[in-house]
Amino acid sequence: MNVQKIFREQRAVIVEAWINAVYSTYPLQTTGFLRTKNDPFTNPVGDMTKEAAGLIYDMIAGEHVTPQKIKHALDRFVRLRAVQQYTPSQGLGVFFLMKPLLREHILPLCQEKEDLAEYLDAESRLDSVTLLAFDLYSAARETLAETRIAEIRNQHAQLVRWAQSVDGSPVSGKS
Repeated sequence: MNVQKIFREQRAVIVEAWINAVYSTYPLQTTGFLRTKNDPFTNPVGDMTKEAAGLIYDMIAGEHVTPQKIKHALDRFVRLRAVQQYTPSQGLGVFFLMKPLLREHILPLCQEKEDLAEYLDAESRLDSVTLLAFDLYSAARETLAETRIAEIRNQHAQLVRWAQSVDGSPVSGKS
C-alpha cells in the first residue's frame, strides 16, 4: 500500500475530525447548530468549513487540486474567520489542528511502510497552505479596516452636512 492510498483511506476520518476541531473554536451554543444544519444558506459557516476541509486535505494528500480551487475555498473560509471576533492566532490556529490528526492517523501507517518522505511532503504542503491562509487573512483584515474607515468618513461627512443645514449653527454660516 503506497502513501497516497493511506491518505485516501483516512480522508473521511481526518476531514471529519478537523471539521469538529474547527467547530470547537466556536461558542458551545453555536457548535450544535454548525453540526446539525446542512443548508449552505442557513449555515454558511458550516458549508465553508466543510468545503475548505475537503480541499485542504486533498491538497495535503497530494491529490490534484487546482491552485484556483484551493485559493477560492481558502479565501472564503479565511475571510469568514477574519470578520469574526477572533485574534489572528485564533482565526488561523485551526490550520495547526490538522497536524496532530495527520500524526495520529497517517504517520503510524507510513512508518509501517517505512515511507516517511511522502508523509513529510504532506506536512510541508500543510505548512504552505497555512502560509497562503495567513496572506489571505491579512488581506481580508486590511479590507475590513479600510471598509470601516470609509464608513466612519461617510458618517462624519453626513454629520457635517447636517450641521451645516441647521440654522444658527456655527458651521452653517448663518447666524
